Amino acid sequence: MTITLRRILFIILATAIAACNNQPEKPAVSQTEQSKQLIDEHFRYLNDHDLKSLIGQYADKAKITTSDWDGESYGPPGADQIFHQLFYVSPDAKYLVDNMINTDSTVVVEYDVVGLKEKVNSPIRYDLRNCSIFKIKNNKIVAEATYSNARLYHNR
Repeated sequence: MTITLRRILFIILATAIAACNNQPEKPAVSQTEQSKQLIDEHFRYLNDHDLKSLIGQYADKAKITTSDWDGESYGPPGADQIFHQLFYVSPDAKYLVDNMINTDSTVVVEYDVVGLKEKVNSPIRYDLRNCSIFKIKNNKIVAEATYSNARLYHNR
């Protein structure tokens, strides 16, 4: 069997075209990075008061607890109830993250909540120190526990 020059050129050209069409593989995003992205989005949604996007981050059976509420709330309906109330009480609240500790499935966030709160027809400025612990699975929040430090609650 003889290989002609034409056949060799065809093989080289076909190989070159195939190599050009191959896209380099994107590096896999680590679970830790996915968790960080989810929580970064969470705080962006909080600051935008984007209730629909915010509750969409919770798994159906997510357990939500906070020191500001009695009992526990569950899933998107529980998140809707909590955040709807928070946005109603303080429509200008801003959530300022200053520390985040991130593992594959748990993210701990320390942050301040600042805003105005209506009190007997006169707004009161407040600054509240919070810490939230998020448990994440399949890029959804499956548990959230938020703690407020009443000693660092400042009315102005």
